[in-house]
Amino acid sequence: MNKIAEEINKYPQDYWDFKGITKSGIHNIGKYPATMVPDMQYQLLSVISKHLNNKNISLLDPFCGSGTTLVIAQELGINSVGIDINPYATLLSFVKTHQYNRTDVCDAISIIKNNLEQESNFPIYDFVNIKKWFRDDIIKSLSQIRHCILLEKNQDIRKFFWICLSEVIFKFSNDRTSTFKLHVLPKEKIDLIEDRCIEYFIKIINDNSKHLNYINMTSSNIIYGDSSSIINNKLKGEFDIICTSPPYGDNPTTVTYGQASILFLKWIDSKDLYCSQELLEKYTTIDKISVGGEKRKIINTKDIKSLQDFLGKISLKKQAKVINFFEDYYISLKCMKKCLSKSGYLIMTVGNRSVDTVRQPLDNITIEIACKMGLQVVSKFNRNILYKKTPLTLSMTENEKVVKSISEETILIFTK
Repeated sequence: MNKIAEEINKYPQDYWDFKGITKSGIHNIGKYPATMVPDMQYQLLSVISKHLNNKNISLLDPFCGSGTTLVIAQELGINSVGIDINPYATLLSFVKTHQYNRTDVCDAISIIKNNLEQESNFPIYDFVNIKKWFRDDIIKSLSQIRHCILLEKNQDIRKFFWICLSEVIFKFSNDRTSTFKLHVLPKEKIDLIEDRCIEYFIKIINDNSKHLNYINMTSSNIIYGDSSSIINNKLKGEFDIICTSPPYGDNPTTVTYGQASILFLKWIDSKDLYCSQELLEKYTTIDKISVGGEKRKIINTKDIKSLQDFLGKISLKKQAKVINFFEDYYISLKCMKKCLSKSGYLIMTVGNRSVDTVRQPLDNITIEIACKMGLQVVSKFNRNILYKKTPLTLSMTENEKVVKSISEETILIFTK
């Protein structure tokens, strides 16, 4: 048995649930759905990194999301690269991993507080359907904050301020934040929103600034874009560890990461994002360009038995979306294998979502694809999701069967 598998097997069954432990510090900055558990990532990477002979360990997270794994890599002295197709995710990951100067941040906070008190002439910001998602007085307050952020000359500090603004937007928008998809609150609830945007923004920048990275840590390179394309065309060299949690299905029917971020992105100045402005014009574009967002023919995965068995249990309409996802997913796995070093480790946290009330065996499908590509399974174990924003039930099917959300994840470890 592999030494890593031996060490993981020593832990009791419920160890990886990390019951009673919640996110803290820099992991609480920003708003992002379905984030990874920092303590679990720390333990996993600690176990694996100590069994690697290479002292200069490199790590890749091709679906970096909120940057949890990248922050943990820094804590363990591991150089990392994070990629994501969601520009809010890459902005958030940058802010969490960037080394800031404490004096510069403190000075910038003092200046922006002063500007918020002094600046009375500022443009009222606007975008398509803004009044659907924000009340007029909220738009005015957010416009004032936005104007003052733009007065900050240091781009890295502006990026921090944008993340703080996103938390204000999350709290004071007309969106029903109990789900990831955008839904307008009832008018009676919108009327009850109290405009404390500026007061709350000041609180957030004070609180979040305490947790920024002010000490000299290992580097973390954050790249915006499609991970498969970036791995094939931009990344050089191989990685000792690839640690990620990929999407569990196409975004529109699983977790709408794009919709969950789009109201934030609408307010952020485009020069501080690394995406085209066209990407942000529609509320659904980010999700449509993510894994499984485009129509695909079944080519790479037609011989994956566990997938074919699953497809036979769901409707033709749903089969098409599942095929789109797994064709893209296959390419992602192929790219990960390509940039994984010999004797390196691939760590994947996956969840088995429901389609037509049938559990999609993403764990077994992933294993089958990886093994056909020549990767070897080192370990497979489950953990319960104890703290989650997703409701226990997601929707009702046409025949009124309840669709339950994911309550358990599977951690898969492979080696090349």
